[in-house]
Amino acid sequence: MHRFYCANADFLKKYFTITDSDEIHHIKDVLRFKKGAVIQIFNSQNQAADVVIESFSQQGLNVSVLSVRQMSFSRPKITLACAPPKKDKFEWIIEKCTELGVDEIIPLKTKRGQVVFSTEKMASKLPRFEKVAVNAAKQSKRAAVPIIHPMTDLTGVLKSLDPQGLHLFPSLNGHPQHIKEVVRKASGHQSVTVFIGPEGDFTIDEVHRALDAGCVPVSLGNTVLKVETAAIAAVSFVRLMLGD
Repeated sequence: MHRFYCANADFLKKYFTITDSDEIHHIKDVLRFKKGAVIQIFNSQNQAADVVIESFSQQGLNVSVLSVRQMSFSRPKITLACAPPKKDKFEWIIEKCTELGVDEIIPLKTKRGQVVFSTEKMASKLPRFEKVAVNAAKQSKRAAVPIIHPMTDLTGVLKSLDPQGLHLFPSLNGHPQHIKEVVRKASGHQSVTVFIGPEGDFTIDEVHRALDAGCVPVSLGNTVLKVETAAIAAVSFVRLMLGD
């Protein structure tokens, strides 16, 4: 069944209207669904509903609700704090990490990072980032779309860490423990934060500050990975070891 995203959909109502122009275009003009077609809508409350298309109007797409499911999972919340690489690779990271189940993504400002999103630039990029996340959530049949945060420096992210969470800090500074060993031994954490540094890695000062804030130094293996590869590998390890 085809899935579409309507963040504010209230499934307690028997009828509601979809107003997102992109989703309406996809439903009406691309897939050419007509009155009576059954589609699935998911919202920002981890709910999914099978609905019937009733009509298209100037206000939007009118549907009636057939059934509703509350989607739930027991794994810890996963946050990725990643220094954006050059070009459009950060969009690729958002797409793939959304498919892997990341719940929050933070563009991370670091000393050696070559890509910096100013407030204005982030405001212009955020709609595109969110669209990439929505499309990836739809494709992968996720119950929720990850939150994309504004660019935040390392100090800001460290200050906001969950005191009860597990915070993984890979770097090339000779960390002896492999990430899979650390995650394998972890238990009882409600959240996991994965940090990924820029090309050229975190500075020694950044590593020390992270460890002082409670982060666990880890290795991603013997090879040097690009930013986007490191993000996918680290998140994959976490999902593999912690499951759903």
